[in-house]
Amino acid sequence: MEDILLEAETLQAGGVQEVMLLGQNVNSYTGGQSGESFPALLHAIDRLKIPRVRFMTSHPKDLSEELVQVLSGSKHICNHFHLPVQSGSDAVLTAMNRGYTRAEYLDKVRMLRRAVPGIGLTTDIIVGFPGETESQFLDTLNLVEEVGFDAAFTFIYSKRQGTQAASLPGAINPAVSSERFSRLLSTVASSSAKVLKSMVGQRERVLVENLSKRDVSKVSGRGTRNITITLEGNEDDIGRIVPVTITSVAANTLRGVRA
Repeated sequence: MEDILLEAETLQAGGVQEVMLLGQNVNSYTGGQSGESFPALLHAIDRLKIPRVRFMTSHPKDLSEELVQVLSGSKHICNHFHLPVQSGSDAVLTAMNRGYTRAEYLDKVRMLRRAVPGIGLTTDIIVGFPGETESQFLDTLNLVEEVGFDAAFTFIYSKRQGTQAASLPGAINPAVSSERFSRLLSTVASSSAKVLKSMVGQRERVLVENLSKRDVSKVSGRGTRNITITLEGNEDDIGRIVPVTITSVAANTLRGVRA
C-alpha cells in the first residue's frame, strides 16, 4: 500500500488529473504486512489532491458495504462503477462459478445507487456459455433492461483449454450464439440510449483528452460517468477538467457547452 500511495503522490506532484487503480479483481486487494483492504487504499488515495480517481474491475462477490461507504463519502472518486455480471441466469452463474446469484447482484446495484445517486454502471456479459438455454439468455436480457447499464462489454463464449468450462457439456451452436449476441447488442444499445438521453441538461466535469477527429474546433473527453463528451475547444484544453452542460446526444456520446 505504501508503494501505491507513493506512486500516487508522485503523479499528483507532476500535475496528473486522473489515476486508475487497475486489477483483474481490484476489490480483493490486500496490501502490506497488516493486510490493508481495498477500501482502505481507496480512501487513502481519495484523501490526496488528485482531482479524479477511478478503479476497475470489481467482482460482485467482493463488493462490500465498506467499499460503498468510501464511495459515498469520497471527494475525488468518479461516479462510475464497472461491475461485471456475465449472465442474468442463476444456473449459468453457478456453472461459471461466479459466487453470487442474480438477486445478490441486483442487491449490490441497489446499494450502489442508494449510496451514490447518479452513479453510472457498466458491465461485462457473455452469451453462449455451455448449456445456456433460450430462457436463461432471456434472463440476461431482462437483467440488462432492469439495471439500465450505461454500457456493456459483450462477448460470445469461446472454449479455452485448461479451464473448467472447457469440459462442460452443452456446447452452443455458433449460429445460435451469434443470434443471441445480436439481440444482446440491441438491448444494451437501447439501455445506453436511455442513459444518454436522461443526461441532457445535466452538468458534468470533462477531462479533455484530445481534439475531435471530426471537427478540429471541438475537443472530447470523459465525464465522471466515463461517457465521452464533445464540446467547443482547442489544444490548450487538453489535460484540463472543464465544467460542461450537456446539450444533446450523438452516437454513443454526448455534446455539451461550457458551463
